[in-house]
Amino acid sequence: MKEYGVGIAGYGFIGKVHAFAYRAIPFYYDDIPAKIKLVGVSAYSEESKKKAIEQSNFEFATADFMELVKNKDIHIINCCLPNNLHYDIVKSAILEGKHVYCDKPLALNLQQAQELTELVEKSPVKTQIVFQLRFFPAVMRAKQLIDEGFVGKINFFRFLYLHSSCVKQSSKAYSWKAEFEKVGGGVLVDLGSHIIDLARHLVGEFRSVYAKTKNFTSPDKRTDDLAIINVETLHGAEGILEASKIATGTNDEVRFEIYGSEGALAFNSMEPNWLYAYNMRDLDTPIGGFRGFKKIETVQRYPDATGIPLPKFSIGWIRTHIASLHSFLYALTHDKIPQPSFRDGLAVQKIIDAAYNSAKNKTLEKL
Repeated sequence: MKEYGVGIAGYGFIGKVHAFAYRAIPFYYDDIPAKIKLVGVSAYSEESKKKAIEQSNFEFATADFMELVKNKDIHIINCCLPNNLHYDIVKSAILEGKHVYCDKPLALNLQQAQELTELVEKSPVKTQIVFQLRFFPAVMRAKQLIDEGFVGKINFFRFLYLHSSCVKQSSKAYSWKAEFEKVGGGVLVDLGSHIIDLARHLVGEFRSVYAKTKNFTSPDKRTDDLAIINVETLHGAEGILEASKIATGTNDEVRFEIYGSEGALAFNSMEPNWLYAYNMRDLDTPIGGFRGFKKIETVQRYPDATGIPLPKFSIGWIRTHIASLHSFLYALTHDKIPQPSFRDGLAVQKIIDAAYNSAKNKTLEKL
């Protein structure tokens, strides 16, 4: 059996999540015909390096992420670094012939994302960007229904990603995501990138954006904590995207509503076991007939999962990361094209760039 050594660059919150996902994969899936081995990890502090080895059983830890790229026993580079470091490690990994699993966004800015996308498309390596929201079963079912014509012509949509982490700055722990130089923006990059990808995935490509961004609380006035984008798709649908870290009372809430000529779909990640569907074809008589939103029990009904837990059990946030990683490893070991691709990451970066230009100049930006 072929063995793939993994190097995880960064062992903060998301680095731990990805390490956990690698460890969990064999319990959930049995269609990866290869041994996946956590070989090396990079972390800044001695405490983080020690914890990484103890928690995830890496063979070694280093402060220099380039040691992972150069190590001959590492075949997959998993990038969990701050945005400003994505370009260097991803480019180096591709040039070294390593496969890459990269947390969002793809890069710090549009120019870097363009270069990385063009580079990987000339390379035999497999790459995937982590837009794990695609991997809720409810989202997967929504995609199926839309593609089958259930909602008809999409007229209007809303996608929201809401946090409350910036409401009280005095009690907020330090995060590199508050530093413009490391992020390349604010909430539009951090949370907005997720819903931009999700909207593209479900309702189609954008034609134009008109955006407003605002900083209410962050000490670095260049990092927005609220972004609202008016969108028109190539098919003429109108939509609103909202990303906020000042949404008092929320935790980690992703919502979407999609309204079409024949039906509608709705989802809330705080109730992740259900997709809500409304069918205009249902009779509304007598006394309402069968017309109304229905709860589709998607729970953990992944079509390719064969291990634990059973499909009927409720789903959690971490499960989407396991499913996302599985899609990458499956594509790698079966010589498929991983999705979401770097081209998807580039498309999101273009929309972010256009939205910031719109917010700065108060103009409608064509894509």
